[in-house]
Amino acid sequence: MPPDTCAALTCEGDNLVGCGMMTTCPYGCGGVAPHCLQLAPSNGVTVGLLDGVTADVTQDDLDLNTDDGTISSTNMSGVTTVIRPAGTGVIAGIRFEVVNGNGVFAARSWTISSADDWEGAGGPPLVIFAATTISVSSALDVGGNGGGGGPGASNANSSTSSGGCRGRAGRSNSGIGAAFGEGGGGGGGATGGGDGGPSNQASPTGVGGSSCTTNPTTIPLRGGSGGGHGGQDVDNGGGGGGGAVMLVAMESVTITGTVTSPGAGGRSATTGAGGGGGGGSGGAILIEAPMVSITGQLTANGGGGGAPAGGDDGARGNIASASPAGGGTLSCVPSPGATPVTRRGGAGAAGTAVPADGTTCTVQDAAMVVVSSQGGGGGGAAGRIEVKRAVGGITGLASPAALLTNAVFE
Repeated sequence: MPPDTCAALTCEGDNLVGCGMMTTCPYGCGGVAPHCLQLAPSNGVTVGLLDGVTADVTQDDLDLNTDDGTISSTNMSGVTTVIRPAGTGVIAGIRFEVVNGNGVFAARSWTISSADDWEGAGGPPLVIFAATTISVSSALDVGGNGGGGGPGASNANSSTSSGGCRGRAGRSNSGIGAAFGEGGGGGGGATGGGDGGPSNQASPTGVGGSSCTTNPTTIPLRGGSGGGHGGQDVDNGGGGGGGAVMLVAMESVTITGTVTSPGAGGRSATTGAGGGGGGGSGGAILIEAPMVSITGQLTANGGGGGAPAGGDDGARGNIASASPAGGGTLSCVPSPGATPVTRRGGAGAAGTAVPADGTTCTVQDAAMVVVSSQGGGGGGAAGRIEVKRAVGGITGLASPAALLTNAVFE
């Protein structure tokens, strides 16, 4: 007798039917070869990257490096433990590959517990990919620090002649004296960056970077833009841009803590005189899963500009609120005996705000001759946030506002 045969699988609505069985597909049934649809991640990430992964990653205080695939943990005593050594492929149950220019770490699941903070570093944007779930109860930070950008972001800019999305550096007025310098421009993002405060020159060069994210989508995945250095001194650099991070899970993403990508604050000169550095712009955050629950915070706020020389550094973008990062302040005495006035770097953008321009401290002597003029750095723009899902969304904070889109299933 011929062997028993089964009828070909077919889709009946959301049910996969055939061979004496019926499966209800949670996200629909379809395809040339009928099957239950599953999440089709964006940015070149494919389900094949999950082949062979076995790790449930739960360790404390992890640093994920997208340059080489290293995952390490450093305890309070400064002792570093390597969780996953450098290299591509599956090592210690975790895969690392560079896909479409993104550094992709794939494991069975990822859990950041309430006592832990994880950080991302490296040149390429960071992708954390789970075969099952991702849970964030504490903080994942991929923001800029000092003049360095987060993964997938640009560093501070030292050029006065070109900037693009990065803020342009302020010019020093070496033809008049060492006490004249423009503020650097803030990094551009969802809007343009704030302009640096001028010196006494007719055409300031420390302008904010241009808007680079007029379309709020996070495809392609890319980080924020660095601010420009302040004119005149070497220690008043701009802030680095916030990095880019994508959390993608085949089942669910739950965030009760914080995922953040702030721009770094611009710096003020601690010696000499000159303009303040511009703040870096916020980066990019993409959450992608069939089910998403975000009761915590997603933030990609811009950094504040540094004050003119002798003042404070600008603040890093706020990581758990929609309050603008403050620009550094300086108590400026316009002339001998005059009442001091406050001059500052521009505030970084957060929420629906736009970054502020830096202001200028101009000082005259008793004969009303200008003896110094230094501008504060411009604030960095906000970045972008997108959540792609079929079920759920955000009831917590998103700063700037998140773009909610439908996940794709194939």
